[in-house]
Amino acid sequence: MKNALYYIFLLYVALAAQAIFFTGIKPDLVLIIVCYYALKYGRTKGVCYGAFAGLLIDTVNGFILGPHMLSKLLAGFFLKTVRENLFQWNIYINAVAMVVFSFINIVIVYMCLDFFSNISLANRTIGTSAMEILYTVLFSLALYPFFKPEIEATEHVM
Repeated sequence: MKNALYYIFLLYVALAAQAIFFTGIKPDLVLIIVCYYALKYGRTKGVCYGAFAGLLIDTVNGFILGPHMLSKLLAGFFLKTVRENLFQWNIYINAVAMVVFSFINIVIVYMCLDFFSNISLANRTIGTSAMEILYTVLFSLALYPFFKPEIEATEHVM
């Protein structure tokens, strides 16, 4: 329970940091936390945490519920699946995974917004999405040393 409260607090800090320190193009700090949570605690807890994180983002946005919830839930599920099929996890694989999941996150959110609210993905430039992915990957790489010992500690238990 103590770890869950820590990660929920971390989620609120990430959302506040995104709102306060970044204007315009923002890194997806919540996606980074969801991915590391899924790596540490497994697929089931990663899905639950991803769904909670996405729901929190959707309620803060106040627009429609579901796009971020679905994208973060899928990230929590599939990241652990990818991790289980690889022999090792290092900083390079982490960067590639963050690129892929950031791209999937953007596509899912904007497909849902386009389908349910008539906000078109065509209005968003490719450069904006690419910069968001780049910022997310850079922050993921910067945070990798802080989360790496946690990932390795759980690998020896299995």
